[in-house]
Amino acid sequence: MFREGMKILVALGFTDKPDTVLGEAVKIARKYKAKLYAMHVIAEVPTLTFYDDARSLWEDFANTAEKEATEQIERYLQQECGDYDDVETIIDVGDPSSRIISASDELGIDLIIMGHHVRKGINHLVNLNSSEKVMRYAKRPVLSIYVERKMD
Repeated sequence: MFREGMKILVALGFTDKPDTVLGEAVKIARKYKAKLYAMHVIAEVPTLTFYDDARSLWEDFANTAEKEATEQIERYLQQECGDYDDVETIIDVGDPSSRIISASDELGIDLIIMGHHVRKGINHLVNLNSSEKVMRYAKRPVLSIYVERKMD
């Protein structure tokens, strides 16, 4: 599975300590001289057909969110990558797990790396988080890195 020149997609959620997840991904990328794709997905709000104004507000927000997410990812990359420069940033909008799986298929990714925090009880049963969905449905290996959920 691990080989020199492989392609790694690291999915970064800003609530899951992205510096920790990215740091681990960079260590693996360095070791295997891998191409690293740092991806963040902005979750899209459901379409509400009876609120036309809401859609235009969402589109304005999404444009701003994409710009801010790009800036945030670039800061994390500068902090964690050092001189490692075989990195590409991907910012997407949509369902995070679906977009991560699609990107991994489109790019021919060899390994997906994601942060994962533990949910307990009924919340876990009712709501699978993005990393659980990717682990369940991706056709590619997924490395899950445990992170404590960032509390604000």
